[in-house]
Amino acid sequence: MTQQLDTTLFVHASVNEPHLWRYVYDQRAAKASLDAAAAWPEVRYVFGGHVHMQTLYYRGAGDGLMPFKPQPGVAVPVPKHRQWLGTVGSVGQPRDGNTRAMYCLFDTDAAQLTFHRVAYDHFAAAAAIRRAGLPDFFASRLEDGR
Repeated sequence: MTQQLDTTLFVHASVNEPHLWRYVYDQRAAKASLDAAAAWPEVRYVFGGHVHMQTLYYRGAGDGLMPFKPQPGVAVPVPKHRQWLGTVGSVGQPRDGNTRAMYCLFDTDAAQLTFHRVAYDHFAAAAAIRRAGLPDFFASRLEDGR
């Protein structure tokens, strides 16, 4: 349910009990996830999804986390002296009213994280969902981004 690569930990949802698919949607949930990452002492970066939103949190001087709303295409410095947790978004089924797909790129050498949004034919994807007989809710979500 988790995958570590050097100082980075990947998880679909939250590090605390990842099998429960907890949403990391606010500072409290982000803190619980980042606190659980302490089981991997060398980890400085945690990346997850599941909330279908893009947010970056970092632990400052105290115990609390600071949220940061990234801007697409703008590199964010993420130095190793802090702990970071990013929800990277989703390629489909957005939850923020924006129909574009989401992803991020982590440049480990420069210690920078860049969030991106890209357009795709979400109407064709919605039509394919309907043709497959899946619930209309999933197609509608692609069309309106919610």
